[in-house]
Amino acid sequence: MTELLFGTAGVPHSAKSPSTIDGIERIAELGLGCMEMEFVRGVRMGEAVAIQVGEAAARLGIELTAHAP
Repeated sequence: MTELLFGTAGVPHSAKSPSTIDGIERIAELGLGCMEMEFVRGVRMGEAVAIQVGEAAARLGIELTAHAP
């Protein structure tokens, strides 16, 4: 990694909805580079949604991190 990225812990409050995909889209609109997915009470995301999240992040150039128990 050659650059420092800034982002939010979780979906931004200003996103259209509390969904991870809407959060990623809002992160891109704000000009940020990453978003932490908060799985602090367990991972509640199915495989199909995880694939969609990964595709959205890749399409928009957003790096994802995870906070998990």
